[in-house]
Amino acid sequence: MVTNMSLPLSVFSVILSAIMLSLGIPNELFKQGSALFGLLALLPLYPALRDAKSWARAGFLGGLMMFLVHALSSFWLAYFKDFAIFTLGGSALLNFFFGILVGWLLRASGRFSRPVRPFLFAAIWVAWEWFKSSGFLAYPWGTLVMSSRELTGLIQIAEITGVWGISFLMALFPAIVAETITAPRSLYPPDATLFDRKRSLSRALAESPARSSFSATLRSMKAPLAFTAFLFALATGFGLWRLASPPKPETTLNVVLVQQNGDPWVDGGLSRNLLVSQKLTREAIAKSGKKADLVVWSESVLSWPYRENAKYYRKHPRSDPFVDFMASTGVPLLVGSPVLVDPLNDGYSNGVVYIAPDGEQLGWYGKMQLVGFAEYMPFTEYAWVRKFFDAVVGFSSGWIPGTEYTTFPVTNGEGKTIRFAAPICFEDAFPSLIAKLHNAGSDILINLTNDSWSRTDSAEFQHFAIASFRAIELRTTLVRSTNAGYSVVIDPLGRVIFDMPLFVEDAVNVPVPVYPHRTTLYARFGDWFPALMTLLSLAAIAIGEFIDRRRYFR
Repeated sequence: MVTNMSLPLSVFSVILSAIMLSLGIPNELFKQGSALFGLLALLPLYPALRDAKSWARAGFLGGLMMFLVHALSSFWLAYFKDFAIFTLGGSALLNFFFGILVGWLLRASGRFSRPVRPFLFAAIWVAWEWFKSSGFLAYPWGTLVMSSRELTGLIQIAEITGVWGISFLMALFPAIVAETITAPRSLYPPDATLFDRKRSLSRALAESPARSSFSATLRSMKAPLAFTAFLFALATGFGLWRLASPPKPETTLNVVLVQQNGDPWVDGGLSRNLLVSQKLTREAIAKSGKKADLVVWSESVLSWPYRENAKYYRKHPRSDPFVDFMASTGVPLLVGSPVLVDPLNDGYSNGVVYIAPDGEQLGWYGKMQLVGFAEYMPFTEYAWVRKFFDAVVGFSSGWIPGTEYTTFPVTNGEGKTIRFAAPICFEDAFPSLIAKLHNAGSDILINLTNDSWSRTDSAEFQHFAIASFRAIELRTTLVRSTNAGYSVVIDPLGRVIFDMPLFVEDAVNVPVPVYPHRTTLYARFGDWFPALMTLLSLAAIAIGEFIDRRRYFR
């Protein structure tokens, strides 16, 4: 292992990597992100961690990287009402501590031979992204795949590996490049100055034994470079083949998407959002000239539980009562609303309700993946935890998670029954959850979300970027209905076929293509790829540690 990178240079390298990754992810400068920055983001990080002189330095550098990426790319979490201290500050700090472990693992990969190190680095990076995207604290933002949407051919492998295969390749590329371009450093003494390095390299090229060593160092990278090129070519070739033979829809569902551009939780939000949503819906139906099959409003437009407040909704808003509005459209409605699931303890789920034109509630789905420290407080089964959150935050309860992978039927103008699933809020960012909804019989996915609180374009586009891969993984149509954007329809190849501008009131009757239900490799086997990468990387590090200890004690 080479250990001639100073601490200031290492810190600078990490900061540069964090900035580039944050620029690769959709941001205020590059609304859709940048694949170039994403591909190059880890280039400075790789040698900084590989060459770290101590475990303490590696841990600090890893923590700094994850802290900065989170803070720079998810800065908009600071706008999350009264919970900013937890959503941004607490989560950034948590990323720092998790990053310490990542730094250690990535440094451990540096003990292996030059041809192996880049692949182990990429495997560890995938394990990290999988870890941060799983469990009750899951937050799949700040990942390499969020910068990859421009690589339309490459990203099609998501139907096989999920997004994790894309992240592997995007981590492997900078690692293999960094390993190759730093190969001559093996000829330098650890304390060599820049002048000494130039002189050493000249001498190496002039002296036969050194030249032979230098050539051997570079030759050792030929096979890994060729294999990396092969992996990229294979993935891209598969993707181009998929793009050249797109699937054909078997029918169409006319969906009225309504973007009312209002926060349902502010004072007066219920009446305002209802009136605006109803007005926009009528206008869209009248303007389209074609029968609507389904109306979709965003998350929490009905901020009062629908079934328990039936009398209210029959009379209010007074100028345009909701139930009368439903009857006038003659179209079923999908809308976000709290759902009472535990009457004894006044417990509610953040839900989606499906309402018939006559006002009857046909079904509901409860959000399963809740936002930690915002929608619920973990470990509140312990009294001291409840007391702590009550004192610091002002509450210790929250939403009750749903338990059913629910799908809903709707009949289109051709008389065909189509089943759809309705993940809520950021649930469409979680591959395994959406795969289970798909496997429950869903023909299309309709996400309802409320992102207006973020106040930024980057937050809206980031959510879209990470959610869009669900369409590719499952080869299905994804519809996103949001209160302020990014309302969009995405086809099974990940392409945008309809969208609305951000932060405007709008509604459109959109013909949504419905494709034959498929069970892709990812839908069938789930997160097999990151699980494999995690096992391989941990096994390799454990074996390396065992061998090193045996050598030490001989």
